[in-house]
Amino acid sequence: MEKDYIYNVLLERGYNEKYAQLVATELMTLNKPLDVYLEKWMRNESDISDYDAHGHSIKQLMEERNMTYPAALLTMDWIMKEPDAAVASLKRGIK
Repeated sequence: MEKDYIYNVLLERGYNEKYAQLVATELMTLNKPLDVYLEKWMRNESDISDYDAHGHSIKQLMEERNMTYPAALLTMDWIMKEPDAAVASLKRGIK
């Protein structure tokens, strides 16, 4: 998926230009299956897939921490890549 496409979809969904640029760059590096979930969400904003790892899930992050779907995907990706650091951060309350 191209960065410009992600950026434009984020803009259409109400993200400001600076945040959309930053998030689009980060979303380009999602691991599987999160990259597939992002593609589905890009086509249809209501298509929200869930995934859990290390005691956290995408929907849980959205509900309990008021994250957007892209933010929850990025957080879940971090949990998958660096579970100890990410889970410790979440326990401290960093969103």
